[in-house]
Amino acid sequence: MFAVSLPTSLYSPSLMKPLLTLCLAGSLCWLGAAELQAQQLRLPAMSPTVRTRQDFSTSFIELTYARPSKRGREVFGKLVPNGEVWRTGANSSTRIRFGEEVKFGGQVVPAGTYALFTIPDPKEWTFILNKDTSQWGAYDYRPELDLLRVKAKPRASNTAMESFSLGLENLQPEAAELTLRWDKVRVSVPIVADPDARIMAQIQEAMQGDKKPYFAAAQYYYSTGKDINQAISWLDESIKKQPSYYAYYWKGKMLQKAERKTEAAEAARQSLALVKNEKNAPTREEYTRLNEQLLKEVGGKKK
Repeated sequence: MFAVSLPTSLYSPSLMKPLLTLCLAGSLCWLGAAELQAQQLRLPAMSPTVRTRQDFSTSFIELTYARPSKRGREVFGKLVPNGEVWRTGANSSTRIRFGEEVKFGGQVVPAGTYALFTIPDPKEWTFILNKDTSQWGAYDYRPELDLLRVKAKPRASNTAMESFSLGLENLQPEAAELTLRWDKVRVSVPIVADPDARIMAQIQEAMQGDKKPYFAAAQYYYSTGKDINQAISWLDESIKKQPSYYAYYWKGKMLQKAERKTEAAEAARQSLALVKNEKNAPTREEYTRLNEQLLKEVGGKKK
């Protein structure tokens, strides 16, 4: 026989019976107690998981990845070998999800979720979208499941980034750059959406219904350079239903684009008259400033 000193945190009636049973097996007693202790610990993640969802175009882009840190190590060429497929982060392979069809580095990608792998190289990186999203690391990577590969030029940064980072930069309504940063390396791939056909179909269908999106459709036509007279016509319909200072301001901007300056000035003055009743001071001040700037640009005067 031999005596075993049980850890204080495990010394409870509910645990005594299983632990004493293990004691009969000699060294298994301490191993079992240590394992139970470990299960109670919550330690900081060495490579914490990041999940981000960014509104993009008419849908979204989601990223799920783990962020390793340098911790005094040499990253590219040592910790992450050049010329080999990398999970692009830590732990499970990185995943990217597109809510609609996009072009990734100039190549068409259907909506869906993909594993994102890379092949680092001092002169030219390779970004890979792979259909197998359930992998741990890149140990079971299969190139036959690649959807595409695109090349990207890395850029050197003056400041070393301690933790790996992956995100969307230079975000525009229909374009962005997927940018990887770690240590002194920065590398990006362009992502471009083309939702115009879908939006135009939505507008056409909505205009047949009872609730016609006059204001939203007018703004889309204005921002994308489509028929400006049609946009003004829709905005007039919106104003008939609900006159507002913001609708008159946008009507003024559209009339300015159509080079109808006298009408643009009149729309700005109507907007100024209505915005005086706005209770929110910052909003009132902003639209006052915007309309005064519009009047200045079209050569109009306040009344």
